[in-house]
Amino acid sequence: MSADSTTAAATTGADRIVLLDALRGFALLGILTANLPVFAGWVFYSWNEMAAFAGKDVSETYDQLIKFFIDGKFYTIFSLLFGIGFTLQLDRLEKRGAAGIAVFRRRMLVLLAIGLIHMCLIWQGDILTLYAVLGLLLPLFWRWKDRTLLWLAIFLMLLPLVLVPLCAKLGIDLGHPFESAGIAVIKAIDGGDNGSALAYMQRTDWQGFLTWQLSGSPFRIEHLLHTWRIPKVLGVMLLGMLLGRRLIAGTLLTDRRLLKRAVVLGLAIGIPCNLVFALDQEVYQEHWSSILGTVPMALAYAATFILAWTRFHRILGLVAPVGRMALTSYLTHSVIGVLLLGPFLGIAGRVGPIAIAALVIPIYGAQILFSRWWLAHHDQGPMERLWRWGTYGSVKTR
Repeated sequence: MSADSTTAAATTGADRIVLLDALRGFALLGILTANLPVFAGWVFYSWNEMAAFAGKDVSETYDQLIKFFIDGKFYTIFSLLFGIGFTLQLDRLEKRGAAGIAVFRRRMLVLLAIGLIHMCLIWQGDILTLYAVLGLLLPLFWRWKDRTLLWLAIFLMLLPLVLVPLCAKLGIDLGHPFESAGIAVIKAIDGGDNGSALAYMQRTDWQGFLTWQLSGSPFRIEHLLHTWRIPKVLGVMLLGMLLGRRLIAGTLLTDRRLLKRAVVLGLAIGIPCNLVFALDQEVYQEHWSSILGTVPMALAYAATFILAWTRFHRILGLVAPVGRMALTSYLTHSVIGVLLLGPFLGIAGRVGPIAIAALVIPIYGAQILFSRWWLAHHDQGPMERLWRWGTYGSVKTR
């Protein structure tokens, strides 16, 4: 069923799948918006360099808008959908009599392989590896009661509030060994640290490019540990599992009272916390304001999207093909990011925030057109096809 043919009621199984695809496509738009400043090298400027390049007011406003509206919110929605998807997949497999857990674990192992290749050779900011590793843990919670699952999810999402100050007080840096490993890779390939991260992104020689690519994965692991992304993402996935159960029972998408509460409560918590987060230039996602404010804001976004679906499904459904090809779309972002580097287009570090924000429109617009065209001729995206083949040894639906 195409997005355009979805009925306004959005209560049938087919409609729910289209709605989830559209929400996933919306999340990918936010993820692209969050990643483009990294692809373009903007985040590697110092504040003084940003001010000199684009002006102090423009630079600060851009940073504040990204932090308030974008940072962390959309990979949170994606993580939530990952947990929902796990529940739906396992439920379908068990109803068909398949060995659901075994199939799901194979699926995660294939995703892990894709993620590792992606992180090591294409884009160091990869999230697939983390999803695959945490996904392997999800079956452990499959039989847990709803209330227990909910409390564990909340505990994991709030755990960094305790761990961040505790580790700072004790002088514990879990990511230090990986940072050292990244530096060792740089020395092994390039003979030493011959410039900043931005300098490596701008280098046009292949040795510099190879150094940037291969040294990235240890720094990525260090970053995930430093920002305490692991407990937070696992907690959000568990929350997604809980919502997936309600989706199967038919008590999620039609529960407008619950959705409205999610919007009101999410904004009530998210807005003040994210204001603190956005207005402080020196804090990142391990700060209390982000830990407390990101998930509620993301839930408010997702609930608003679902509430708007009934009336605006034709417009919102335009992004459903991108979400249906989520793996392909996400990896395409990375390929585009690589093309911005020195050996290719050489744009990294040479465009300001206005141009970076403007780039989102043609890139995402092209993804919508490509996804619609591809799905008009195929039943799944190219990387989704590879993923299914790796899981089942066949590309046929099972």
